[in-house]
Amino acid sequence: MRENAFVGKGCLISTNPFLADKPERTGFMKKKVVEQKNVRQFTEEECKAMGIRIREAREEVGMKQIDLATFLAIGKNQMYRIESGLTPCKTEYLFEISQILGVSLDYLYFGKNECSEVGEIVEMCRGKGLKEIRKASDILRAFFA
Repeated sequence: MRENAFVGKGCLISTNPFLADKPERTGFMKKKVVEQKNVRQFTEEECKAMGIRIREAREEVGMKQIDLATFLAIGKNQMYRIESGLTPCKTEYLFEISQILGVSLDYLYFGKNECSEVGEIVEMCRGKGLKEIRKASDILRAFFA
């Protein structure tokens, strides 16, 4: 099965964002065919949410839909379908979109922003004493050791 194939009501997107099926688009990616075991299926709702995040990130940097479509070498209608969640977004496009708009792949895929999660940890430490912060630091070190 080829990467990013649309199947039924879900869209298939590789769990490895660096695989692409069209290396001529982005010379730094290698052509690979993804086996079923390396593919995660997203629901229609997840595809729509991903499209909304793409649109919001594009609007945040003040870019028009046609401009992003031009960067990706796709048509405006295809870009509209991706942002509307009507068409799954190929991994190669997601990687390029993340680079162009300055957002992480985690944010595009799942809505998680690495910086905001780090900010949450910092907020939890605000107003705490040195003893509590050291204890939290020890717990984190033990967890990641």
